[in-house]
Amino acid sequence: MMLGYVVPDKPELKIREFELYSGYYCGICKSVKQRYGQIPRLVLNYDSVFLALVLGALHPSLEEIKQERCPIHPLKKRTVVYNEPAVDYAADMMLLLAYFKLSDDQRDEGGFKPAAGLAVMKPTYKKLMKSYRKKCIMIQRRLDELTILEEQKCASLDQAAEPFAKLMEEVFAPDALINDRGVLELLRKIGYHTGKWIYLIDAYDDLEENASDESYNPLLIQWKYRSDQEEMSDFRNRIKERVEFNLLYYLAELSEAWDRLGILRNRELVENIIYSGLLRKTEEILANKQE
Repeated sequence: MMLGYVVPDKPELKIREFELYSGYYCGICKSVKQRYGQIPRLVLNYDSVFLALVLGALHPSLEEIKQERCPIHPLKKRTVVYNEPAVDYAADMMLLLAYFKLSDDQRDEGGFKPAAGLAVMKPTYKKLMKSYRKKCIMIQRRLDELTILEEQKCASLDQAAEPFAKLMEEVFAPDALINDRGVLELLRKIGYHTGKWIYLIDAYDDLEENASDESYNPLLIQWKYRSDQEEMSDFRNRIKERVEFNLLYYLAELSEAWDRLGILRNRELVENIIYSGLLRKTEEILANKQE
């Protein structure tokens, strides 16, 4: 359910860092294939790599890295991270969120595509339910809360974003992998503010689409957008400063929690995403939509 916003600033990555980032991505893909089969790999996304990198950085031992060929890229061997608990966990959370996203789409829109996706993902979800029953119940509860707020046309951005932020807070706290309560609390903070940032930047990114089809967007309601009285470009200009302030605040809180973890392993790669990738994405969305 992360939406493609949590990515590195690739031009600023060193070659070794980019190879490792790609290795985590391919590792997640391999993990899904080995444990759930080929079809669930269709929901693979780069957002899950951030989760795997953050959690993987907490383990002192280096990754097991192999060079393998991929059916999609057969001409060149690719880096793959193996036997990394953080990779398996990130893959599982990615599949869970994908399943619930399909469920949400089926409820809101209906149609063949989400129904077919749910049917295909059902066996995988049953396996995940056995391993992460509490998290599955929690995710469903938070999504139900989000649905209720949308149906009520909640006019508060903070209130509307809270269920998704709490959902991400739980996703970033793998109790089975980490026993240190202090570390778990910092991870929860990273997840919470990542969720807040994702929710707001997606809402800002989708303003035209939501206004056109009259679907829910707390920004349109909170700042009282009226299409017959105001151009969308003027509305964006009116709310941009407040949206930017909130986005940068969430990134600052996320960064503060990461710094307190005091991690050295793969630090530069993770910090590229936190300090450069997310900031660049913030600037791109704000600037492009403003234009």
